[in-house]
Amino acid sequence: MGRRAKKKIKEYQLFFAHLLAWLLYALYFYFTSLLTRPTIGFIETTIFLIPFIVTFYVSVCFLTIFYKKGLIWLVASFFIIFILMAILGYLYLYLFLPSFQVVLFTSRELKPFLQDAIRGYVRFFSFALLYFYIKKIITDQHLVRRLLHAKALREIENWQLKQQELKAIEEKLQYEYAFLRAQINPHFLHNTLNTFYSEALLFSPALAQNILKLSAIMRYSIDSIDLESGKVFVRKELEYLEILLDIYCLRFQNRQAIQLQVKGVVTDQMVPPLSFITIVENAFKYGDIQPISSPLIIRVVLTQSRVYFYC
Repeated sequence: MGRRAKKKIKEYQLFFAHLLAWLLYALYFYFTSLLTRPTIGFIETTIFLIPFIVTFYVSVCFLTIFYKKGLIWLVASFFIIFILMAILGYLYLYLFLPSFQVVLFTSRELKPFLQDAIRGYVRFFSFALLYFYIKKIITDQHLVRRLLHAKALREIENWQLKQQELKAIEEKLQYEYAFLRAQINPHFLHNTLNTFYSEALLFSPALAQNILKLSAIMRYSIDSIDLESGKVFVRKELEYLEILLDIYCLRFQNRQAIQLQVKGVVTDQMVPPLSFITIVENAFKYGDIQPISSPLIIRVVLTQSRVYFYC
């Protein structure tokens, strides 16, 4: 069902709701009028109410037009509507209806007419005012709900776009990693370093040990990328950090240029792989490391639930 069809259905529902409400009010007015005028008929009661019903809708229309213009315009509209409807009501009751042989009032005195007109007008203007504000509150609530719904849809769309963006970044990284893996075969590189280790062992055990350490750190770096959990135990990260430091110590020929302190108990704490090693590598790459004036200071503080790393 289209939006236009739904709108038509709502308009018909509103029309019949108003019609039913006025019918019920006419019945109520008829039975209460029987107390003072036992001979009055239901048709006469309904005909008498027509000017007041028109007054109700004219008041609603004026309230809709002058609501945003301020209180002065609302008060002015109250008197304008009364004067207009009093004139039309007088012409309707004393000129229009008698021309069709319908006489509701035999006397044409202005004072009784004005008294009835004022009482009826105040009542139906109050009905119109109440109806206007109730309708406005309902309309505002519908508007707020539509705005909240639209906002929720926009947030869902933004979240979906972010998820797609993250997925695209993840796929890009996977392609880049696959490309790197295709360029250099890790197993070939590892086996080659083991061959160098075997040959170097015959000439220099120290060089052979350093080649073995380099092979171990490269194996750890490559294997860490394939971890599904994305985390490794701190003890393993510290183990390979020590190997990395041993390799870099060859540059300085002095372990005093590096200060590593680990405080706390190493249990089952976990960190992302290569998190310590990457930071330390950047320190070696960009830092001006001197044994006495500016050594490389690394501190790891471990608690049961947290890991603090300072470099």
